[in-house]
Amino acid sequence: MSILRSHLHRTRLLNDTWARAVDLILAGAETSALSLQRTLGLGSYRTAWRMAGIIREALRAVEWPLLGGEVEVCDVSFAQRSRALKSLWFACERRAAGGGLIQGWLGSRDVAADFGRIARRLDLTTNLVTPPSGVFRELKKMGFRQRSEPLGDADALPAASAAAAAFTSMLKARRHHGIAAASIELYLGEFIFRHNAKALGWSLAEQRRRVMTRLRAPRSSA
Repeated sequence: MSILRSHLHRTRLLNDTWARAVDLILAGAETSALSLQRTLGLGSYRTAWRMAGIIREALRAVEWPLLGGEVEVCDVSFAQRSRALKSLWFACERRAAGGGLIQGWLGSRDVAADFGRIARRLDLTTNLVTPPSGVFRELKKMGFRQRSEPLGDADALPAASAAAAAFTSMLKARRHHGIAAASIELYLGEFIFRHNAKALGWSLAEQRRRVMTRLRAPRSSA
Protein backbone atom coordinates (compact mmCIF):
# COMPACT_ATOMS: atom_id res chain seq x y z
CA MET A 1 0.00 0.00 0.00
CA SER A 2 1.30 3.44 -0.91
CA ILE A 3 1.00 6.32 1.59
CA LEU A 4 1.30 9.94 0.48
CA ARG A 5 3.62 11.95 2.73
CA SER A 6 5.67 15.06 2.14
CA HIS A 7 9.46 15.39 2.40
CA LEU A 8 8.85 17.22 5.68
CA HIS A 9 6.81 14.38 7.24
CA ARG A 10 7.64 14.11 10.98
CA THR A 11 10.31 16.80 10.81
CA ARG A 12 10.81 18.76 14.03
CA LEU A 13 12.33 21.76 12.28
CA LEU A 14 10.32 24.91 11.63
CA ASN A 15 9.40 25.92 8.08
CA ASP A 16 11.51 29.05 8.50
CA THR A 17 14.55 26.86 9.24
CA TRP A 18 13.92 24.84 6.09
CA ALA A 19 13.55 28.04 4.05
CA ARG A 20 16.87 29.34 5.41
CA ALA A 21 18.53 26.02 4.57
CA VAL A 22 17.14 26.16 1.03
CA ASP A 23 18.51 29.70 0.64
CA LEU A 24 21.96 28.59 1.85
CA ILE A 25 22.12 25.67 -0.57
CA LEU A 26 20.86 27.75 -3.50
CA ALA A 27 23.29 30.56 -2.70
CA GLY A 28 26.37 28.39 -3.25
CA ALA A 29 27.10 25.02 -4.85
CA GLU A 30 29.82 24.44 -2.24
CA THR A 31 27.41 24.60 0.74
CA SER A 32 28.09 21.57 2.94
CA ALA A 33 26.17 19.83 5.69
CA LEU A 34 28.76 21.14 8.17
CA SER A 35 28.17 24.75 7.11
CA LEU A 36 24.40 24.18 7.39
CA GLN A 37 24.86 22.85 10.92
CA ARG A 38 26.95 25.85 11.98
CA THR A 39 24.86 28.55 10.30
CA LEU A 40 21.47 27.19 11.39
CA GLY A 41 22.65 26.14 14.86
CA LEU A 42 21.51 22.55 14.36
CA GLY A 43 22.12 20.05 17.12
CA SER A 44 23.96 17.44 15.08
CA TYR A 45 25.83 16.95 11.85
CA ARG A 46 23.54 14.03 10.98
CA THR A 47 20.50 16.33 11.09
CA ALA A 48 22.20 18.81 8.75
CA TRP A 49 23.34 16.02 6.41
CA ARG A 50 19.82 14.57 6.21
CA MET A 51 18.36 18.05 5.71
CA ALA A 52 20.71 18.75 2.79
CA GLY A 53 19.77 15.42 1.21
CA ILE A 54 16.04 16.11 1.50
CA ILE A 55 16.47 19.56 -0.08
CA ARG A 56 18.44 18.07 -2.97
CA GLU A 57 15.68 15.50 -3.48
CA ALA A 58 13.27 18.44 -3.79
CA LEU A 59 15.58 20.19 -6.28
CA ARG A 60 15.59 17.05 -8.40
CA ALA A 61 11.79 16.79 -8.22
CA VAL A 62 11.09 20.28 -9.61
CA GLU A 63 9.36 19.97 -12.99
CA TRP A 64 10.64 21.80 -16.06
CA PRO A 65 9.03 22.77 -19.36
CA LEU A 66 9.48 20.25 -22.16
CA LEU A 67 12.63 20.85 -24.15
CA GLY A 68 11.96 22.20 -27.63
CA GLY A 69 13.48 23.72 -30.72
CA GLU A 70 16.82 22.16 -31.61
CA VAL A 71 18.00 19.79 -28.89
CA GLU A 72 21.21 17.79 -28.58
CA VAL A 73 20.86 14.27 -27.22
CA CYS A 74 24.18 12.70 -26.35
CA ASP A 75 25.75 10.34 -23.84
CA VAL A 76 28.94 11.54 -22.13
CA SER A 77 31.50 9.16 -20.64
CA PHE A 78 32.76 9.93 -17.13
CA ALA A 79 34.99 6.87 -16.86
CA GLN A 80 38.13 9.01 -16.47
CA ARG A 81 36.52 11.50 -14.08
CA SER A 82 34.75 9.38 -11.49
CA ARG A 83 34.87 5.75 -10.43
CA ALA A 84 31.24 5.88 -9.31
CA LEU A 85 29.93 7.56 -12.46
CA LYS A 86 30.27 5.81 -15.82
CA SER A 87 28.09 7.81 -18.20
CA LEU A 88 25.33 10.40 -18.33
CA TRP A 89 22.74 11.24 -20.95
CA PHE A 90 22.26 14.95 -21.60
CA ALA A 91 19.50 16.60 -23.59
CA CYS A 92 20.40 20.27 -24.16
CA GLU A 93 18.52 22.97 -26.02
CA ARG A 94 20.56 24.88 -28.59
CA ARG A 95 19.82 28.60 -28.52
CA ALA A 96 21.56 31.38 -30.42
CA ALA A 97 22.13 33.36 -27.22
CA GLY A 98 22.98 30.25 -25.17
CA GLY A 99 21.35 29.36 -21.88
CA GLY A 100 18.93 26.73 -23.15
CA LEU A 101 17.23 24.29 -20.78
CA ILE A 102 18.86 20.93 -20.11
CA GLN A 103 17.92 17.53 -18.74
CA GLY A 104 20.22 14.74 -17.62
CA TRP A 105 20.01 11.09 -16.60
CA LEU A 106 22.29 8.34 -15.39
CA GLY A 107 23.09 5.95 -18.21
CA SER A 108 21.94 2.34 -17.95
CA ARG A 109 22.49 -0.84 -19.91
CA ASP A 110 19.03 -0.53 -21.43
CA VAL A 111 19.30 2.06 -24.21
CA ALA A 112 15.61 1.71 -25.11
CA ALA A 113 14.64 2.58 -21.52
CA ASP A 114 17.06 5.52 -21.56
CA PHE A 115 15.51 6.84 -24.76
CA GLY A 116 12.06 6.43 -23.24
CA ARG A 117 13.05 8.62 -20.29
CA ILE A 118 14.52 11.21 -22.64
CA ALA A 119 11.47 11.22 -24.95
CA ARG A 120 9.14 12.05 -22.05
CA ARG A 121 11.02 15.34 -21.56
CA LEU A 122 10.88 16.47 -25.18
CA ASP A 123 8.26 18.31 -27.20
CA LEU A 124 7.28 16.17 -30.19
CA THR A 125 8.05 19.07 -32.53
CA THR A 126 11.69 19.04 -31.35
CA ASN A 127 14.50 18.69 -33.88
CA LEU A 128 17.00 16.28 -32.33
CA VAL A 129 20.74 16.45 -32.99
CA THR A 130 22.60 13.25 -32.11
CA PRO A 131 25.99 11.59 -32.65
CA PRO A 132 26.39 9.62 -35.89
CA SER A 133 25.37 6.25 -34.51
CA GLY A 134 22.59 4.01 -35.77
CA VAL A 135 21.27 3.48 -32.27
CA PHE A 136 19.81 7.01 -32.30
CA ARG A 137 17.44 6.01 -35.08
CA GLU A 138 15.24 4.69 -32.27
CA LEU A 139 14.40 8.31 -31.47
CA LYS A 140 13.18 8.79 -35.03
CA LYS A 141 10.95 5.74 -34.60
CA MET A 142 9.41 7.51 -31.60
CA GLY A 143 8.24 10.29 -33.91
CA PHE A 144 11.05 12.85 -33.52
CA ARG A 145 12.93 14.60 -36.28
CA GLN A 146 16.54 13.51 -35.93
CA ARG A 147 19.81 14.26 -37.68
CA SER A 148 23.38 13.36 -36.79
CA GLU A 149 26.50 15.51 -36.37
CA PRO A 150 30.13 14.44 -35.81
CA LEU A 151 31.46 14.52 -32.26
CA GLY A 152 33.99 17.11 -31.12
CA ASP A 153 37.35 16.68 -29.39
CA ALA A 154 35.59 15.98 -26.08
CA ASP A 155 33.93 12.93 -27.69
CA ALA A 156 30.51 14.55 -27.23
CA LEU A 157 28.32 17.14 -28.93
CA PRO A 158 29.13 20.76 -27.93
CA ALA A 159 26.23 21.54 -25.58
CA ALA A 160 26.39 18.11 -23.92
CA SER A 161 30.15 18.48 -23.51
CA ALA A 162 29.71 21.92 -21.90
CA ALA A 163 27.06 20.55 -19.52
CA ALA A 164 29.32 17.66 -18.54
CA ALA A 165 32.25 20.02 -17.91
CA ALA A 166 30.09 22.31 -15.75
CA PHE A 167 28.76 19.34 -13.77
CA THR A 168 32.31 18.10 -13.18
CA SER A 169 33.36 21.57 -12.00
CA MET A 170 30.47 21.66 -9.53
CA LEU A 171 31.55 18.34 -8.04
CA LYS A 172 35.19 19.43 -7.85
CA ALA A 173 34.17 22.62 -6.06
CA ARG A 174 32.90 20.41 -3.25
CA ARG A 175 36.12 18.42 -3.19
CA HIS A 176 34.26 15.16 -3.80
CA HIS A 177 37.12 12.86 -4.75
CA GLY A 178 35.00 9.78 -4.25
CA ILE A 179 31.27 9.96 -4.93
CA ALA A 180 28.80 7.24 -4.00
CA ALA A 181 26.80 6.07 -7.00
CA ALA A 182 23.60 6.49 -4.99
CA SER A 183 24.34 10.22 -4.57
CA ILE A 184 25.01 11.02 -8.22
CA GLU A 185 21.35 11.53 -9.15
CA LEU A 186 20.88 14.03 -6.30
CA TYR A 187 23.90 16.07 -7.41
CA LEU A 188 22.80 15.87 -11.03
CA GLY A 189 19.31 17.04 -10.07
CA GLU A 190 20.82 19.99 -8.22
CA PHE A 191 23.04 20.85 -11.19
CA ILE A 192 20.06 20.79 -13.58
CA PHE A 193 18.04 22.95 -11.16
CA ARG A 194 20.79 25.57 -10.96
CA HIS A 195 21.24 25.66 -14.74
CA ASN A 196 17.55 25.76 -15.64
CA ALA A 197 16.60 28.26 -12.93
CA LYS A 198 19.24 30.61 -14.33
CA ALA A 199 18.08 29.97 -17.92
CA LEU A 200 14.49 30.83 -16.93
CA GLY A 201 15.59 33.93 -15.01
CA TRP A 202 14.17 32.81 -11.66
CA SER A 203 15.03 35.04 -8.71
CA LEU A 204 16.25 33.47 -5.47
CA ALA A 205 12.78 34.07 -4.00
CA GLU A 206 11.16 32.20 -6.90
CA GLN A 207 13.65 29.35 -6.59
CA ARG A 208 12.92 29.10 -2.87
CA ARG A 209 9.18 29.08 -3.52
CA ARG A 210 9.49 26.25 -6.04
CA VAL A 211 11.66 24.16 -3.74
CA MET A 212 9.49 24.72 -0.68
CA THR A 213 6.45 23.71 -2.76
CA ARG A 214 8.20 20.42 -3.61
CA LEU A 215 9.18 19.88 0.03
CA ARG A 216 5.56 20.23 1.13
CA ALA A 217 4.10 18.21 -1.77
CA PRO A 218 2.95 14.66 -0.99
CA ARG A 219 5.09 11.86 -2.37
CA SER A 220 4.55 8.12 -2.52
CA SER A 221 6.28 5.90 0.03
CA ALA A 222 6.05 2.21 0.79
